[in-house]
Parts: sequence; structure tokens; C-alpha cells
Amino acid sequence: MSTSTHLPDFQSPAEALAWLVQMGADEIVLEQAVDRFAESAKTVPPAAKPVAAPAQALATTIPMVDVSGLNSITEIITALNFLDNHPLKKSATKLSFFEGPEQARILIISDSPRKEEDRSGLVFADKARLLVSNMLTAIGLKLDDVALMNLLPWRVLGGRAPNAGEVTPTLPFVRRAVELLQPQAILAFSALPGQYLGGGDASIQRQRGKWIDVVGVPLLSTLHPEELLRTPTLKRQAWRDLQIFQEKLQ
Repeated sequence: MSTSTHLPDFQSPAEALAWLVQMGADEIVLEQAVDRFAESAKTVPPAAKPVAAPAQALATTIPMVDVSGLNSITEIITALNFLDNHPLKKSATKLSFFEGPEQARILIISDSPRKEEDRSGLVFADKARLLVSNMLTAIGLKLDDVALMNLLPWRVLGGRAPNAGEVTPTLPFVRRAVELLQPQAILAFSALPGQYLGGGDASIQRQRGKWIDVVGVPLLSTLHPEELLRTPTLKRQAWRDLQIFQEKLQ
């Protein structure tokens, strides 16, 4: 079926224009035809979404500090207090780096302060401190006779693991402290100290039972007191680690 279009006869241009308006025409004809379908096919590319920076890059780039001139733990703590561009320092309440006798033959290194340590400035506080004391007593040591130190002296908010950009700037201070203390052996709570100070495995289960050299001092890693408090069944594994450590001392 075919259809044909019949245009009315216009007596004047004004009548033609009025008819076009009535028919819904709202544009005049241009010299060149406009392809509206082609125009609608043109799409504006979406704005590129910002790519999230990796956790390591989020930390402020901190120049490495020459620590060779630091000759005591007090001087190391003073230098850490001046490390103002470290990202964790801004949100911390207190610096929690070292406590105990500098002449101790045993050094215990933890990963970083928790909420209780952040408030007190201690390396271990509350239930964790009591558990550490009991663990040391089990192998013939006293808490007051050992030195305690944190790999990171400031709390990491949110309970997450610290990233390399946060740990690396503090490593020279920790290594210098070990050089000055010259302990007989180091007991590390969590895999982090052995991983960053001696190239150990990032997994505490794969790092356990293996001695790691840290500037000439043997280091053995075990589970962190917080993890033992959260999962008491792991205490049997920690006890085996303590026995290995005790044999080394003897």
C-alpha cells in the first residue's frame, strides 16, 4: 500500500511559514544537512577514575636518617621524636619504642603498639604484658630483666598490618638499638621484626623455628600475645618456640 503527500497551495510565504510552524518545524533549513543520528552517536568518553595508590605509596616519602652518631637508646628515642614527617606519628598518642635495662642479655621485639600501649607508652600493656611475663617465667626469665622494643614506635590505626612505607623509615633506629644493646638473643613477637630486620618469611607460621641473623644477633620469632589471647589454642605452638629459645640461651 502506497501513500502520497500533497502539500497545500500557499498564497504567500507567510502562509507557508505559518503552516510549517503548525506542523512543528522549529529550525530553518541550513545550507548543509545535519545528520542528527551521527551526532547522537558521538559519546563523550567518561572521565578517567583516579587509580588508588598502593598502600606502600600512601606513606610520606621519608629520607633515611644517618643513625651512626646515635650512641644511646635515649638519643635514638630523641631522634624518633623529631621524625615529624612519619605518617603514623600524627595519629599516635605516645611513642612506644623501648623499656627495660639496656644491659639486658635478652631483647624482645614486638611489631607495633596497640591501643593500650599507645595510651601508656609501654611496649606491652594490660593483658598482653601479663601474658608476656608468664611466658618468660616459664623459661626462667623475668620481665624486669629483659629489654622490650617495638619495630614501629607508633600505633597503626584500624588494626591493620603496617605497610613497608611505614616500617622502612624506622629500621635504621631499630638496627642501631640492637647494635648498642648487643643482646645474646632476640625473641620476636609476630613475623614483622624478622621479616624486615633479617629477611625472614612474611608468614609467622613459616618463620617459626628458624633462627634469623640481625646485625650478628640470633632472632627467633613466635606468635604475638594479642594473637594468643584471641586464640588460646595457639599457646601450644608458642610454648614450643619458647623451648627452642631457652635451649639457645643454655
